[in-house]
Amino acid sequence: MRLALLFSGQGGQGLLHWQQLAAAVDGPLGDGLRQALPGIADAATVVGPEGLARNRIAQPLIFAGQMLWWEALRSRLPRPICAAGYSLGEVAACAAAGAFGADEGLALAVERAQLMDHAAPGEFCMLAVLGLDESLVAELAAAEGLAIAIRNAPRHLVVAGRRTGILAVAGRFAAAGASRLVHLAVQTPSHTPLLAEAAARFGQRLAILPERRLAFPVLSAIDATPARQASAACAALARQICTPLDWAACLQAVLEMQPDAVLEIGPGNALVRLFGELAPAIPARAVDDFRSADGVVAWLAGCA
Repeated sequence: MRLALLFSGQGGQGLLHWQQLAAAVDGPLGDGLRQALPGIADAATVVGPEGLARNRIAQPLIFAGQMLWWEALRSRLPRPICAAGYSLGEVAACAAAGAFGADEGLALAVERAQLMDHAAPGEFCMLAVLGLDESLVAELAAAEGLAIAIRNAPRHLVVAGRRTGILAVAGRFAAAGASRLVHLAVQTPSHTPLLAEAAARFGQRLAILPERRLAFPVLSAIDATPARQASAACAALARQICTPLDWAACLQAVLEMQPDAVLEIGPGNALVRLFGELAPAIPARAVDDFRSADGVVAWLAGCA
């Protein structure tokens, strides 16, 4: 079977994902989890939506959850033909392919969040805009000091910047005929020049990691360029912090590799829904659709 992997980014995380990690805190990533997410081992700790959207919680939370799924599945899956990660998900894609281990990756997720928060202090957010031409979205966004951060499809874009600008432009998008506006559970101007300092520092951190041949190609979320060596994957991983993502190009590249099935690992199922719009004939599911690794494996067996 030709299996492609997609790793979710921020936005779909919820209390259930916190609870799943809390239940696994005595497992292999336990020490790292306790350091990255103070309170994770205390069943009485409750984190609301606002807290789960904070970089310092969301990034290690999502990465660790992805690694728990990957460890439960990796020996039971065929070798993937490729992996792609949406924003933060690219850290997990690199770890799954062997650019660095899960413990190192968790530390990197913590550091990535810290660098992003330091580079852009203040109130920032991201807004998905559906149904408008890219040129119009770019024009209206720029008028409020915002930038297009992600291209999910030709008329499905994400803009990022200061919260005041997002709130101001939302009404203009609606008046221009946007079919849908979605405020994402993200509190940073990801993939914009505002995070250039964070990208540079993260790149320096990644540059000291040892060179390795990846177990399978990792597609850059910037432009779908495949990396087969850890150094190339890590360089792209740093650049994407301050560079717009062309996720539509990534999905097209996955499709061109002719997968028999596509599996999304991480919170939510937004990525496989996007892939389904592009290629409805190819089976695509997310781990969040299943109660256990057994369910995922059984589904894939039925796709063979």
